[in-house]
Amino acid sequence: MNALVRILSLPACYLSRLPGCGPLVRACSTSVGQKILMAITGLSLCGFLVAHLAGNLKLFAGEQDFNQYAAMLHSLGPALAAAETGLFVVFVAHLGLALSTTAMSRAARTQAYEVMESKQGVFALPQGGASGWMLVTGAVVLVFLVCHLIDLRLKVNPFVDYRPAVAAGAAGSAGGHVNEFLAVRQVLTSSPSRYIYLLGLVALGIHLAHGVQSALQTLGISHRRWNPLFRLISLLFAWGIAVGFISLIAWAHAVNR
Repeated sequence: MNALVRILSLPACYLSRLPGCGPLVRACSTSVGQKILMAITGLSLCGFLVAHLAGNLKLFAGEQDFNQYAAMLHSLGPALAAAETGLFVVFVAHLGLALSTTAMSRAARTQAYEVMESKQGVFALPQGGASGWMLVTGAVVLVFLVCHLIDLRLKVNPFVDYRPAVAAGAAGSAGGHVNEFLAVRQVLTSSPSRYIYLLGLVALGIHLAHGVQSALQTLGISHRRWNPLFRLISLLFAWGIAVGFISLIAWAHAVNR
């Protein structure tokens, strides 16, 4: 892990050499600074999840509405590419910060805790509840994201038959593009992808349940009286996102019967 952290820290090392950037980079290199950056990038990714779920829920509206939504995204051209690049940078930054803060925490800890108490008592998970599973669930979400890009961005999953979507797009029902509605349905009804997505979304729910509350606390949004409410909001948000995406898998299964 330490070697990976050193590799991910190379951009910061070069950035620190620029005039005026050294103090800022050094501040962000501290444990507190990295936790603040991780909270900001994490909440930014939460905003993306909300927007992404809202767009995907158009699947329930039908083929025409969803394909119009997909065509609108394609029409953005360079703006869409810039947004995707920015999203990728935020995701990589969040991942790098998570690894870095974990490595710093382990280095600072001379011996393992005899008792690890979780702040997320709702989850009956070993090794510290949801908080102790952040790296594991994050890794599962990363695998899920890679599979999702292969399935629907690159459309090169060998287990998915894209021919109906390609044929429908060529016929003009999707404006000359692949019929995204049919492509999504094909992906969500293929056995490998369906189970990978279910596992990934459950991991996402667990990750967000602790991550959102932790990010709010890191940014100073914490009070003894209101913390139970913040915890409830985090849980509702996390599982609202996860169940929202899972409902799309259930929809695809239902319409394909």
